[in-house]
Order: sequence, then structure tokens, then C-alpha cells
Amino acid sequence: MGNGQPIPVTSTGAVDINALIAQMVDRRKTYVYDTLTLVPGTTVTSTPYRFFQTPIGQQDPYNGTNVKTELDTNMRSTGQFNPPYDMIVNNLGFLFLFNNDLYDIQQIMQMSWFEFKILEKTMWMGHLWRHPPGAGMIGATTGQNQFVWNNGTPEPGAIWYFGDFKKYIPPMVNFSLTLNFPESYNAYYTGSAAGTATSIPADINAELAAAGVAATALPTIKAQGRGGRGIKLIAFMNGLSDAPVQ
Repeated sequence: MGNGQPIPVTSTGAVDINALIAQMVDRRKTYVYDTLTLVPGTTVTSTPYRFFQTPIGQQDPYNGTNVKTELDTNMRSTGQFNPPYDMIVNNLGFLFLFNNDLYDIQQIMQMSWFEFKILEKTMWMGHLWRHPPGAGMIGATTGQNQFVWNNGTPEPGAIWYFGDFKKYIPPMVNFSLTLNFPESYNAYYTGSAAGTATSIPADINAELAAAGVAATALPTIKAQGRGGRGIKLIAFMNGLSDAPVQ
């Protein structure tokens, strides 16, 4: 074997093809992902949205009673990796899916901040734009009502790579990523919760008025009747992970 040990055998001397090989791991490049889904017309909450906390097979707390599948996440446990899985995190990325409306993407990008912790220690925090995905779609069309908006360039090198300052997440160690919306439109654009709607940019003020949303509200994405498509925001960690050798 690669570690100098004999091939595992059963009590009868046959090769034990199903044996887990001690002290050996399958190290591979991978990414861990989770998806925040907001339906059209959603007004975000002041309670932080939590990524990586709802594993496969559990109900999505932000999307009705829908059960998360591998399309939404590849988490198998809540906020941690089961042994022997672990991860060295090379970068964080945030990707808006490709038919999300630009207005809605702007509400999320401009009026939120994120925080990533390992145990209780904050490792990274700040704006989504600082962590472009380096993935996605690009193209052009002459057709009507066709578009793709992204928060970065779909090129693997177009990321904020942590380099020598990458972080290690061992098995059974809790980590968390939250998305936070601390300010209303008034507070964000006027510096005062009691500011006037006329101080808000005209295009945003017009959308709020058409949707009947007050300037004192937290960010609100377009309703379906206003052309809204909802938000699907994928947060992911790129890096190296160890899996068992079988």
C-alpha cells in the first residue's frame, strides 16, 4: 500500500476490497456551496440569513417548506464537516444565478454585509463585491428579454485568493456564514431613518412607489408582477478537502 502497510485481507485471506485504509486520505480540490433563495417580492429580514446550516434533505427556512437537494447545497451536516472530511479554504465566492434581475442583485450587493466565522472567531467580513465568484456565464444576444447579470468575471483567476492566509476547518468544528441587512432605504441613502423618499435615487424611489414599499423598509426585491424573478445567491468555499480512501 502507499503507506507501506500490507493490503487489508479478510479472515479467509481474501483481499478486503471494502476496507477503509487507516492513515490515508483522498485529498482533492473541491468546493462547498449553499444557496439562499428569496421569492419575488421578498422584503429581507433584520435577522441574519445563515448559509451552510441546512443540509441536504432538510427544509429550507427561507424558501417555504421546500427540501434542500444537491442542487442547493452539498452540506451533509449543520455547520460542520463529519470526520474524516475537512477543508483548507482558499477563497470565498458569491454567485447570483443568471436570470436574477439586475435591480434585485443591486439591492443585495449594496445593502448587505457578510461575516464568516470558524468557531466564534470572525475570519472574514465585509461586502459581497470583494469576493467575486470567478465563475458563471458570459455571452450576448439579439433576442428580447434575454440577459445575464453576474457580480464578477466568469474566469477562475478572477477571485480574491487568500494565498498564505488561507484557513483550515477541521472535522467537527463549527463554521458559519451570515448575510446581514442592517439598514432601511432611508437609513442607507439619507443617513437617517426619518429621511424623505425624495432623497432616495429616482429609479429606486420609483420602484418602491410602484410596489407600495415604504422608504422605511428593508431592501425589497421586485414582485413577480413587476418583472421580479426572485434571488438565488450561491455562497461557496473553494479549497482542498480530505476524504476517506476505500
